[in-house]
Amino acid sequence: MINRPKNEEELQKREAIGVIRASRFVRKLAHSHKEIKLQTILEIHAQIFNDAWPEISGRYREENLKITYSKHLPPHFSKVKELMEDKGRELRDKLQELKLAEGIISEAKNNLETTEMIDRVARLAAWMHHFITYIHPFREGNGRTARLATNLILERYGLIGISIKIEKENKNKYRQALAQIDNNKDFEPLVNFIYEGLIDRYNGVALKFYKVK
Repeated sequence: MINRPKNEEELQKREAIGVIRASRFVRKLAHSHKEIKLQTILEIHAQIFNDAWPEISGRYREENLKITYSKHLPPHFSKVKELMEDKGRELRDKLQELKLAEGIISEAKNNLETTEMIDRVARLAAWMHHFITYIHPFREGNGRTARLATNLILERYGLIGISIKIEKENKNKYRQALAQIDNNKDFEPLVNFIYEGLIDRYNGVALKFYKVK
């Protein structure tokens, strides 16, 4: 028997705990040698919703969605699995290109080398974030899953996980950044969001990168 939350308050509490659990899962995975793959995205989603909404936990949606206050219409649910598998293959290739980058940020010999590697990692994180939000593969939790997947990429390659601020005035800016990719394949605004998050995390402290174990 599925143990569903009894009310909205309990649902929100379980989801909040799920996000904490998923964050810990991401951090542990980031510092391991385990492969990041398509299944990893489903596992992140499952960590969020296992207790809050087990029926959808780690499963692709089986209905069409409309995103509130967004012009973007996610693909038909019947296309989700195929689209995600395509992105999974692309993800494998992109990660292979960055394979030699593991640990290199913390060991870079000069500022230029460091800057170039950080930029490559930030762009990969932005690409992964966007395709999750674009396909919207889950009934709920797509944004949270995308933000945690972003941190997984950042932390795997030696950086600190960030908080992409999408509250209040930043919400429209964030939506416009995603739309800019949809319409013009321009990742710069979303990459800038990631850089802003990194600056915020490192602000006031000595620049120190995690080493990949």
